[in-house]
Amino acid sequence: MHYYYTYYPNVREVEIPDANFIGAYGPLETAHVDREKILSEAFEHPVNSPKLSELATPDDRVLIVLDDALEPTPTVFPFYHVAQALHEAGVKDSNVTVLIANGGHRASSNAEVERKIGAEMRRKYNVFQSALDTHEKDLHTFGTAHTANGPVMIKADARLRDASLVIGIGGTYPNRFKGFTGGGSLVFPGLASEELMSEIYLTTAGLPASSTLGKAENPARTMVRELLNFVPAFKFCIDLVIDRTLGMTACVTGAPSSVYRVSADVAAQMYNFSVPERADIVMIDSHPFDANIVHATHALYAALGILKQGGEIVIVSPLLESVSPLTATLANHLSESRESILRMTKSGELSRHPAFGAQLAAMREVLDSSSRVTFVANGPGMNDPAKFGFSQSNNAQDALNASLGRMGASARVALINHGGLAVPKVA
Repeated sequence: MHYYYTYYPNVREVEIPDANFIGAYGPLETAHVDREKILSEAFEHPVNSPKLSELATPDDRVLIVLDDALEPTPTVFPFYHVAQALHEAGVKDSNVTVLIANGGHRASSNAEVERKIGAEMRRKYNVFQSALDTHEKDLHTFGTAHTANGPVMIKADARLRDASLVIGIGGTYPNRFKGFTGGGSLVFPGLASEELMSEIYLTTAGLPASSTLGKAENPARTMVRELLNFVPAFKFCIDLVIDRTLGMTACVTGAPSSVYRVSADVAAQMYNFSVPERADIVMIDSHPFDANIVHATHALYAALGILKQGGEIVIVSPLLESVSPLTATLANHLSESRESILRMTKSGELSRHPAFGAQLAAMREVLDSSSRVTFVANGPGMNDPAKFGFSQSNNAQDALNASLGRMGASARVALINHGGLAVPKVA
């Protein structure tokens, strides 16, 4: 069986012997859709909410929150509909602020911001990024939530405090910690402090990836809903679902919690699928989460859903950026057990970087479940896999052949495409 990586120009193809091949699987691709029709209908019929043009008032101080450039969400299209609705409501441009929710990612470049909202809108509105919140004054303490996991101090971007109407625009994708992104997760953990972000991640970091990835309800989601009670201005949300070609499949607007329930259901139909048997080798790629090795781990968590214990993962990912020196240093803790990493995250060497500590605990599950993970990478981050305990190869076919040599002539191989969006399970 030949598979061609048409979305990776530097990776041509891979051939899997028919005798070893379980099958090729991946998220759905939808037929051509009328994007503007999808958007117009969504804004005309919000879920459990008035239309945005009726919800907003001329005196509102509006904060529009978007997911960042590392997410493939085509936010530029609904953004124009939001701007139009605010104009119809009589909101002055000077009363509108745009905030990119980086959620622990790096800041977006000017070109990336323009891709998210358009060059015209970037000139029209004041645009800020949560990744640049470097001082205590940038954050505000909203109170203490008494959650199922105990009391949690809610500290987040201070611009949430100053807004009378918060509008979110983001994508709904499978997520290892939250089940899916979308809805309230744009605010929490998207705009949360490092400590609050870790509280959310740690609710599921110690659980198996298969118990949270692609599941709409989980402990992290419960906490997110509890935290949102402290930001009553977050009244309107726009969630987008894309297919594997990154084309818009659905748009859901309305009250944040209601929007998430609908968009997560649509996303599950797009991204969740069954494979007939567990594989000795999972051949997967990270598309569209290709920025760096931490970004690419979306696909590793997906692979765990169908990998035999002790099997191998071959992951094709361009790794377009290298990780920071701090991230590389923190990755040394992957030599510790998962339990030790979680303990150090709560009170120890990783307590100064608890959100990343939770991510390391999740990565440790990948190392514990597999005998080898090989990244096929040729980009600036190609030397990063070794820092995380993974292997690296320059060629997909060579990596697969080597894996077959180790796993044996009868090894069963499953190929998962567009793995950053995939949620495979064994039928």
